[in-house]
Amino acid sequence: MLPVGEIRRLARQTLQGRWKEAALLNIIPVLIGILIVGGSSLAFGFFGTNIFNGNYINGITETDTNITTTIREWGTNLLTIVFATGVSYTLLDVVRNPNYEIVPLRDSIQVLKKGHAVPVLAMYILQWLYTFLWSFLFVIPGIVKSFSYAQTYFVYKDATESGHYLSPMDCITRSRELMDGHKGRLFVLELSFIGWHFVGALTLGLGYLFITPYIETSRAIFYEDILRSR
Repeated sequence: MLPVGEIRRLARQTLQGRWKEAALLNIIPVLIGILIVGGSSLAFGFFGTNIFNGNYINGITETDTNITTTIREWGTNLLTIVFATGVSYTLLDVVRNPNYEIVPLRDSIQVLKKGHAVPVLAMYILQWLYTFLWSFLFVIPGIVKSFSYAQTYFVYKDATESGHYLSPMDCITRSRELMDGHKGRLFVLELSFIGWHFVGALTLGLGYLFITPYIETSRAIFYEDILRSR
């Protein structure tokens, strides 16, 4: 099994000479995050106050504002996951085939072009639902389960490309099986990027043009590593 440091080194090596294409590949989900989420934060700065007091702010009740913000956030998440999945699929292809040529626009919209948007959205909603329900027990079980589902989208990609149909639920189940005994290592990998997330925040999201490809390539290498260990 590859240690976390080696996974990150291999990710940097994989992206060497490709950082520009990787950043352009990631530009759509990053812009969605900056323009929609950022705009939402500015427009609804009072989100998080007591939604039941019924006070009006500029003619809009706080309850209405929170509902609007929640809908907006869900819409943003659903839109982003479609493009973000295209990014992660492309970087998995790059990990598997060093000669793969990244075509940013084509690759970033591949989930839409190949007709995979509905299954991807279904997987996202199911994961959110299961994690939410597990979190009712305690926060920690919810976090653990979120790591169990981490390979769901990659499982779907491999299944469809090999001509095997797996339902969104089947993909989640397969991910849970793959992650058995590996959740702690993935947690350490994700934790190792915390400094880069601070950089992304300090650059108002623009840093994620380069940070996200680094993280997603590392996740793709992790996925390949656990496949080899089976």
